Amino acid sequence: MKRLEGKVALISGTARGRGRAAALRFAAEGALVVGGDLLHEEAVGTQRLIAREGGTALTPGPLDVTDEASVRSWVAEAVDAFGGIDVVCVNAGAVRFGGIDSRPYEDCAFTVRAELDSVRLTVRAACSR
Repeated sequence: MKRLEGKVALISGTARGRGRAAALRFAAEGALVVGGDLLHEEAVGTQRLIAREGGTALTPGPLDVTDEASVRSWVAEAVDAFGGIDVVCVNAGAVRFGGIDSRPYEDCAFTVRAELDSVRLTVRAACSR
């Protein structure tokens, strides 16, 4: 038996990089992966990779982890498809770099939404289901 056999893993940022790697690894360990990313077609590519390896994955639609409605919809689709959520891996995020003296407030607010609010929104939505 695999370590995550039958567990439902909610993973954001599955289009590429660490999110794709996490999705592939979780699936290899038997998890039912529910992925999501703003780069929806690339995230669907990850879903196809998982299927080719014999795993199960779902990528409901474009996911904006900074938008509460988008996150809630994603979580609801995971619960509807698999009956619940066992693992949450909030990987998606983005930053805008620059010096404190030259970086506008909007860049700082964007980074907070993408790096912090994304975790709060996802965990809150998952725990409420």
